[in-house]
Amino acid sequence: MTASFTGISKVTLEPNPDGKSSRHIATDFRLEVSKNQEKKIFLDFNDRPKKEGIKPLTIAFIHGLVGNIHLAHEKGWWDSAEHLRYIIDELTRGFASVAKTSEGEM
Repeated sequence: MTASFTGISKVTLEPNPDGKSSRHIATDFRLEVSKNQEKKIFLDFNDRPKKEGIKPLTIAFIHGLVGNIHLAHEKGWWDSAEHLRYIIDELTRGFASVAKTSEGEM
Protein backbone atom coordinates (compact mmCIF):
# COMPACT_ATOMS: atom_id res chain seq x y z
CA MET A 1 0.00 0.00 0.00
CA THR A 2 1.26 3.48 -0.83
CA ALA A 3 0.32 6.82 0.65
CA SER A 4 0.75 10.25 -0.83
CA PHE A 5 1.11 13.78 0.45
CA THR A 6 0.73 16.79 -1.81
CA GLY A 7 2.24 20.13 -0.92
CA ILE A 8 0.78 23.14 -2.70
CA SER A 9 2.39 26.57 -2.52
CA LYS A 10 0.83 29.74 -3.91
CA VAL A 11 3.03 32.85 -4.20
CA THR A 12 1.41 36.27 -4.59
CA LEU A 13 3.54 38.95 -6.23
CA GLU A 14 3.09 42.64 -6.98
CA PRO A 15 4.85 44.11 -10.04
CA ASN A 16 7.47 46.78 -9.29
CA PRO A 17 7.21 50.11 -11.18
CA ASP A 18 10.30 49.15 -13.24
CA GLY A 19 8.24 46.40 -14.91
CA LYS A 20 11.25 44.05 -14.70
CA SER A 21 10.75 42.60 -11.25
CA SER A 22 8.12 42.06 -8.60
CA ARG A 23 7.69 42.23 -4.84
CA HIS A 24 6.70 39.19 -2.80
CA ILE A 25 3.38 39.83 -1.05
CA ALA A 26 2.44 36.46 0.43
CA THR A 27 2.92 32.71 0.28
CA ASP A 28 0.01 30.42 1.06
CA PHE A 29 0.44 26.66 1.33
CA ARG A 30 -1.63 23.58 1.81
CA LEU A 31 -1.07 19.90 2.55
CA GLU A 32 -3.29 17.29 0.94
CA VAL A 33 -3.34 13.75 2.35
CA SER A 34 -4.24 10.63 0.36
CA LYS A 35 -7.60 9.01 1.12
CA ASN A 36 -5.95 5.98 2.71
CA GLN A 37 -4.40 8.13 5.45
CA GLU A 38 -6.02 9.46 8.60
CA LYS A 39 -6.43 13.10 7.63
CA LYS A 40 -7.06 14.19 11.23
CA ILE A 41 -3.55 13.04 12.21
CA PHE A 42 -1.95 15.57 9.85
CA LEU A 43 -4.53 18.37 9.49
CA ASP A 44 -6.61 20.40 11.91
CA PHE A 45 -10.36 20.96 11.61
CA ASN A 46 -9.71 23.80 9.11
CA ASP A 47 -7.48 21.54 6.96
CA ARG A 48 -4.33 23.38 8.01
CA PRO A 49 -1.21 21.33 8.80
CA LYS A 50 -0.80 20.24 12.40
CA LYS A 51 2.59 19.45 13.97
CA GLU A 52 2.42 15.96 12.43
CA GLY A 53 1.72 17.43 8.98
CA ILE A 54 4.74 19.72 8.82
CA LYS A 55 7.27 16.98 7.99
CA PRO A 56 5.21 15.46 5.12
CA LEU A 57 4.62 18.99 3.78
CA THR A 58 8.36 19.74 3.94
CA ILE A 59 9.19 16.43 2.24
CA ALA A 60 6.67 17.17 -0.53
CA PHE A 61 8.21 20.61 -1.12
CA ILE A 62 11.80 19.32 -1.03
CA HIS A 63 11.21 16.45 -3.43
CA GLY A 64 9.12 18.65 -5.71
CA LEU A 65 12.04 21.07 -5.80
CA VAL A 66 14.56 18.28 -6.46
CA GLY A 67 12.40 16.98 -9.31
CA ASN A 68 12.12 20.50 -10.73
CA ILE A 69 15.92 20.89 -10.65
CA HIS A 70 16.43 17.55 -12.43
CA LEU A 71 13.81 18.35 -15.07
CA ALA A 72 15.29 21.79 -15.83
CA HIS A 73 18.78 20.27 -16.09
CA GLU A 74 17.69 17.36 -18.31
CA LYS A 75 15.88 19.75 -20.67
CA GLY A 76 18.90 22.07 -20.81
CA TRP A 77 16.89 24.96 -19.38
CA TRP A 78 18.94 25.57 -16.24
CA ASP A 79 22.20 24.01 -15.08
CA SER A 80 21.54 22.14 -11.83
CA ALA A 81 24.48 23.70 -9.94
CA GLU A 82 23.43 27.21 -10.97
CA HIS A 83 19.81 26.38 -10.11
CA LEU A 84 20.81 25.12 -6.66
CA ARG A 85 22.89 28.25 -6.00
CA TYR A 86 19.84 30.34 -6.92
CA ILE A 87 17.70 28.35 -4.47
CA ILE A 88 20.26 28.78 -1.68
CA ASP A 89 20.42 32.54 -2.37
CA GLU A 90 16.62 32.80 -2.27
CA LEU A 91 16.45 30.80 0.99
CA THR A 92 19.10 33.06 2.50
CA ARG A 93 17.24 36.18 1.37
CA GLY A 94 13.93 34.80 2.64
CA PHE A 95 15.30 34.06 6.10
CA ALA A 96 17.05 37.43 6.31
CA SER A 97 13.77 39.30 5.85
CA VAL A 98 11.28 39.80 8.66
CA ALA A 99 8.73 37.00 8.62
CA LYS A 100 5.08 37.83 9.14
CA THR A 101 2.84 34.79 9.37
CA SER A 102 -0.91 34.75 9.02
CA GLU A 103 -3.63 32.49 7.73
CA GLY A 104 -4.20 32.90 4.02
CA GLU A 105 -6.70 31.61 1.52
CA MET A 106 -6.08 28.92 -1.08
